Amino acid sequence: MPTRSTNRLATALVALTAFLLVLGSTVRVHGAGLACPDWPLCFGQVVPEYDFHVYLEFGHRVVAGFVSLGFLALAVRLWREGAFARSAALRVLVGAAAAALALQVVLGGLTVLELLAEWTVASHLVTGNTFSVLLLLTALTVHGLGQPERTEPVTLPQRALALVVLALVPVQIALGGLVSGSHAGLVCGTWPSCNGAGWFPTLEGLVGLQVAHRLVAYTLAAVVLGNALAQARGPLRRPAALLVALVVVQIALGVANVLLQLPVEVTLLHSAGAAALALTAGWQAHGALAAPLVEGASLPVGRPLEAK
Repeated sequence: MPTRSTNRLATALVALTAFLLVLGSTVRVHGAGLACPDWPLCFGQVVPEYDFHVYLEFGHRVVAGFVSLGFLALAVRLWREGAFARSAALRVLVGAAAAALALQVVLGGLTVLELLAEWTVASHLVTGNTFSVLLLLTALTVHGLGQPERTEPVTLPQRALALVVLALVPVQIALGGLVSGSHAGLVCGTWPSCNGAGWFPTLEGLVGLQVAHRLVAYTLAAVVLGNALAQARGPLRRPAALLVALVVVQIALGVANVLLQLPVEVTLLHSAGAAALALTAGWQAHGALAAPLVEGASLPVGRPLEAK
C-alpha cells in the first residue's frame, strides 16, 4: 500500500499543477508570453536578469520544472511501493499523465517558437488541464488503494452523465483558449446578444468563435444541471452540486469579462474557474467509475439499491 508521504505527494502535485495553470493565465493576461523569446533558455541564459514580465514567464517555467520532477518522483515511489503491480488502472493513469506531460512540454516550447499562435495557446491550455485531471485521478486512485470498496452504487445513466460532463468541459476550455489566442474576447461586445444582432448571429470568423464559446457554455450549463438532478440521490451528489455552482460562477465571470472589457482580475478568475471545473468533473467521473452499477436499468425512488 502506498505510504502516507506518497499520498501527500500526489495531493501536492494536484495543487501545484492547478497553481501552474493559473500562473500560465497570469503570464498571458500580462502579455508576458514572449518575454523570454527563446526556449528552453531565456535570452540564452539559465537564469535571466530581473524584469517583471521576464520573471513571470521564467517563474512559469520553473514551476513547470518542479511539477515534472515531482511527477517523476511520484512514479518512482509508486513503482517501488508495488502500487503498479496492484492496480492496472493506476498504470494506465500514470502512463497517460506521462504522455500528457511530455506533450505539454513540447507545446510550451512551440507556444514561444510559434509566437503565440492560436492553435498552440489552445492546445497548451487543454493539455495542461488534461494533465491536471489525470493527476487528480491518479491521486484518488492512490488514496483508494487498501481502502474499503464503495458500497453505494450508481445507475448507468448517472455514470454516463458524469462522463458526458467530463467530455464537454475540455471542449469549452479549448474554445476559450482559441478565443483568447485569437484576441476574440470582445468581438461580441454585448451580452446575451452579440452586438445587437441576436444571440447566435453567425458561426464564421472571430465572431463565430465567440458565439461557439457561448453556445457550448449554455449547453454545458444545461447538461450540468441535468446531471445534478440525476445525481441528487446518489454518491455523486456533492461533485454534481459543486459543478452547478462552478458553471454559474463561470458564466457570471464570462459576462463580466465582456461588459467590463476583459479586466485582468476577472480574466484570471475565469481561468481559475475553468481549472476548478475540469478537476471537479474529473472527481465526479472517478466516483462514477469506481462505484458499482445498480442491477437493472432503474429502480423506483425509495427502493433499496442492490449493487453488483
